[in-house]
Amino acid sequence: MLAVGLVATASADVVDRIAVVVGAKVITESEVLDDLRLTEFLNQQPLDLSAAKRREAADKMVDQQIIRNEMETERYTQPKPGEADAMLANFRREHFKIEVEYRSALAHYGVTEAQVKQRLLWQLAVIEFTDARFRPELPLPPAGNVQTANRMRAGTKPAPSTAGKDVDQLLDQWLKQQRGTTRVVFKQEAFQ
Repeated sequence: MLAVGLVATASADVVDRIAVVVGAKVITESEVLDDLRLTEFLNQQPLDLSAAKRREAADKMVDQQIIRNEMETERYTQPKPGEADAMLANFRREHFKIEVEYRSALAHYGVTEAQVKQRLLWQLAVIEFTDARFRPELPLPPAGNVQTANRMRAGTKPAPSTAGKDVDQLLDQWLKQQRGTTRVVFKQEAFQ
């Protein structure tokens, strides 16, 4: 009788499907959906969970994982969690007139405030990483002192002119190069 109960319980569990494998990291279908919901919420776009949009989100998540791997390997400093509160307050002020409107939008997109804060912190971390890693006018970090170099670079202001465009191009080139050396497998059944 106990065995029958365990089998019934086990079959009731929902198993999350693998959507993408990036190196040794697995990205699940629910993570892709969460990422897509957050992106559309923050960009104030209509909620679209179609197969094409899920695939597009997964593709961006591959780049994010490659960046995350580099940040962990090279020990880039991370923003402080408290910075998310100020970023969230600014976002709310810019996009929502009243609290009820904000809460309704969270519910509509199926995201939580904690997820929004986490995404805002991640966006800030990527900006700091990109500036530190690809700003051509800054010197390379001194050997053995990556964290100090990261802090110095993160505090610098971008040079006027087309430096931002150059940084974006360098990031795109680097991501393309990293994708070429990283095992990336999309599970097609997750995008049907």
